[in-house]
Amino acid sequence: MTLTSIAASLANFSWGLALGFSLAIVVLISLFLLLAFPKKELELTVKDRVRRAFKGEQVSSEIRLGSGRWTPRATLEVLSAPEGLETVIRGEERDRTLAVRSKYAGVYQGISLKVGILDPLGLFVRKEVHALQVSYEFLPTSLLAKEGPLRLTALIPGDYPGGRRGFGQEFYATEPYGSSSNSKDIMWKRQAKLSYESLMVRVGEANIPEQLSVCFVEKMETDPKRLPRWMDLASEALASVGLPVVSTGITLRVEHVKKNGTAVAEARDLGGLASLIMKIWTGVEPGTIDDERDHVDMVITAEEETQAPETMRLVLDKPSVILCGSHRRREVQGTNVMFYTGHEDVSNLVASVLSR
Repeated sequence: MTLTSIAASLANFSWGLALGFSLAIVVLISLFLLLAFPKKELELTVKDRVRRAFKGEQVSSEIRLGSGRWTPRATLEVLSAPEGLETVIRGEERDRTLAVRSKYAGVYQGISLKVGILDPLGLFVRKEVHALQVSYEFLPTSLLAKEGPLRLTALIPGDYPGGRRGFGQEFYATEPYGSSSNSKDIMWKRQAKLSYESLMVRVGEANIPEQLSVCFVEKMETDPKRLPRWMDLASEALASVGLPVVSTGITLRVEHVKKNGTAVAEARDLGGLASLIMKIWTGVEPGTIDDERDHVDMVITAEEETQAPETMRLVLDKPSVILCGSHRRREVQGTNVMFYTGHEDVSNLVASVLSR
């Protein structure tokens, strides 16, 4: 080997060593940038932290990782999601969305994403887990049913009226005109004869109530795998009961009796009914359990809940809708109990309650 070849070999070795050293420096810098990048929470670009749709529909949430001018390269995948949800992440880099769909009605929270943050060269990855602070609300399709007037049983000769103010046409009482009074009810003739200092209005008698109070009993623990179906069936039942009620102009009041207390929500229109159904599944602060519920007009509960003596007594005492998981028909004594599988028409039962 000549001196010239030896010198050339040394030069190539030095060049290779310098190149390797330079590459090592670049790799170390890339790794340092990855380790130095501060941990950032996932930021949803959606305006609200609550997404609402009807069950079966798909809703998407845009996801952005990091903040500022530099958004790191990262991989995203769904780590965990509640039972009943179908989730998929679409898009790349900054244009990524989480698409969510559910065939069951109810409220779903607690989706976690696995984030793999890459260094600038894409050689290393730092894995993190982030919980999405977003709630997905899927409404029951019973709310889409055509609204129709209830056929309320009219008073017949011999029946006694309600004896309280309401929607009836029968004269019940008089009272001074107020902000909630209707000008059509002003008693002008009596006003002219007696010269009252304030306007007097007639009050109609309550042949039907101004409010329907429903007790929704859910005290037993539900298997997480069965929870989506349970929420769906209960939501559909509440929608089926509430739709004809609010369509008639009556306030629906639901007392959600849970294991640790009672939550209360009210609705006066279709939008309020949708919010009521979603509200009972979220963290409404529970109150004190009241086992004496003589004031409620109707009961909704699951077939399994009737194993408790206090629930069974309530069902036997009040018109009730029993949530039944199977499509089998059961023989029921009396006409005030209906087994609901998601397909039955509850309007007749509601009408009979309002006509009492």
